[in-house]
Amino acid sequence: MAGILTAEGFRFLFRTDKGEITRETWWLGTALAGSIVLVASVIWFVIAPFANSDLSRRGLFDPTTLGVYLYLMVYAFIILLTGVCWYNLSAKRFRAMGRAPSLAGLPLVLALFTGAAHWITPRVPDMVPFWSPWVLDASLVVVILWTLFELGIRSTPRS
Repeated sequence: MAGILTAEGFRFLFRTDKGEITRETWWLGTALAGSIVLVASVIWFVIAPFANSDLSRRGLFDPTTLGVYLYLMVYAFIILLTGVCWYNLSAKRFRAMGRAPSLAGLPLVLALFTGAAHWITPRVPDMVPFWSPWVLDASLVVVILWTLFELGIRSTPRS
């Protein structure tokens, strides 16, 4: 496991979807990717209230608001890059389990659709039913639980 924490181990785990990995390696890689997302998300939730700029209080140019939006661009890049890394990691584990590696993208794509539904529903309530984000939330939870079971708990390939 110490070899995984080297530069070559990181390159193998996160930069390509080729190869196979064990359940323990998948958990380690998921914990590494998840910790990066967790730290970046906590920072965003702390500074997000400063994104609202009021011209009567702060004036036309506000360095705080600019800094918050610059971090938002970095945060979006971190989330997308971490998603790609986690896809590569999970594709290796799906391959080791005898499943199609492309299944690794299912939670990521569904998470993007769910986020988009939560964003668009209040903006166009006449076109998008109010219940649609909740259906996608439930689907996302099911897919995440299935992925965790399939990649992190099941130890033998499915016949």
